[in-house]
Amino acid sequence: MFSEISPEDAKALMRGMVIPPRPDILLALEDAQHSETPDFAAIARLISADMVLSGAVIKTVNSPFFSLSSRVNSVQQALQLLGLKNLANIVQGLVLRQVLSPASLGDMSEFWDYSSSVAMAAAYLAEAVHGVSSDEAYTLGLFLNCGKPLMALRFPGYTLQHAVDDHCTNQALITREEKQYRVSHNVVGYLLARAWYLPVASSLAILHLHDGDISERAAQWPHVCTLIALAQLAEHIVQRSLHLPEQVGWPQAEVLLRGLLGLSQDELEDLQDSVQQKLNH
Repeated sequence: MFSEISPEDAKALMRGMVIPPRPDILLALEDAQHSETPDFAAIARLISADMVLSGAVIKTVNSPFFSLSSRVNSVQQALQLLGLKNLANIVQGLVLRQVLSPASLGDMSEFWDYSSSVAMAAAYLAEAVHGVSSDEAYTLGLFLNCGKPLMALRFPGYTLQHAVDDHCTNQALITREEKQYRVSHNVVGYLLARAWYLPVASSLAILHLHDGDISERAAQWPHVCTLIALAQLAEHIVQRSLHLPEQVGWPQAEVLLRGLLGLSQDELEDLQDSVQQKLNH
């Protein structure tokens, strides 16, 4: 059974680690999405007021993954072409990157490029999966490894690398973190996701991403299990595009994940090829 972490247990687990609060700009964008008549001009001005953020938004929107017919030159144009929800997701990812990239951790571009690729892969996969929206999948992908920078800040020597340990399962790697640090990046990522008001299902997917056989819980927690399966496949596709070694037991795990998502082997291979083409463009 999937479960959340109580405030008391969270406090004990964090042991001096600080979860950054959700920035005000994300609250403003959320309010705009709930408005019957959102003021697009005001939203564009809000984002454009931060020159670093607005530049990153335009760069992201112009990336090959979005396949726009013409280049975007302003936040206003990006908003008109992609819509408020899509732009809000992009901004959330970029703000997450700003907040979790302290100078003390050095150059984190590789880490965030990886996270962005996972988010894009998850969004693309979601188009072929019943019950998961692309924006939900994109956000989950962005936050999937967000606990790692906070772990690196708290524990000297903690690595942000995404290299796959080909002698160990992900579940065993989480167990190793728990033994060494008495907390894992999945737990820290879950707490950040809750502090930033991600949906409960997405937060639980981050927390339980590397649990055992999730197919055993699919009947009781179908949406959480679908998100976990989607996230695991997205990460696998990105790791394959980076030519990282395949993790232990992947062929067997892939069969279970395909079953949860209702995809045939041919369908999954076609999706993988399409995503890799976009990522490697």
